[in-house]
Amino acid sequence: MDQPRAYGEDSSNMTDFQRRMLERMTGKKLSGTKTRRRTGRRIKLPPNVKTVRTLDEYKKVVAGEKDRIVVVRFFATWCKACKAITPAFFRLANKFSDVSFIEVPVTEETADLHQGLGVPSIPFAHIYHPQAGLVEELKMSKKHFPQFEQALTSYVFGSCPFPEGDS
Repeated sequence: MDQPRAYGEDSSNMTDFQRRMLERMTGKKLSGTKTRRRTGRRIKLPPNVKTVRTLDEYKKVVAGEKDRIVVVRFFATWCKACKAITPAFFRLANKFSDVSFIEVPVTEETADLHQGLGVPSIPFAHIYHPQAGLVEELKMSKKHFPQFEQALTSYVFGSCPFPEGDS
């Protein structure tokens, strides 16, 4: 009785899937097999970014900050739009090292926090100023990120941009 084609010595006619399954079953790498490297890069968490998982932590971090602007990002780990905006959020955190960036994932423990703060959708952001408290509530998707970045920049540098043509 002949062995199935996948178990033969010639693996050149196998599909990539067949080759991977055979390697997994036998624990041996077949000759001529190409290995694929994953291109997903892990992004290093900036030092001024903290993850908050409870209401007490949130109160301590946001209300307890008297000297710095605090940016809070509400997100979910399963949300594609949230994942897409993460690198831009971390770049912004690296750019503004004197601002505290807080991440609040949607979990059973934080669901009441999201609801209590009136977070209408995710990804969503709050900007807290040390003297004024909550000053901005903004959507934070890729489409809305430029407006979010502009709002944060205006609070950090204390200036409001005027559109051209206004007098």
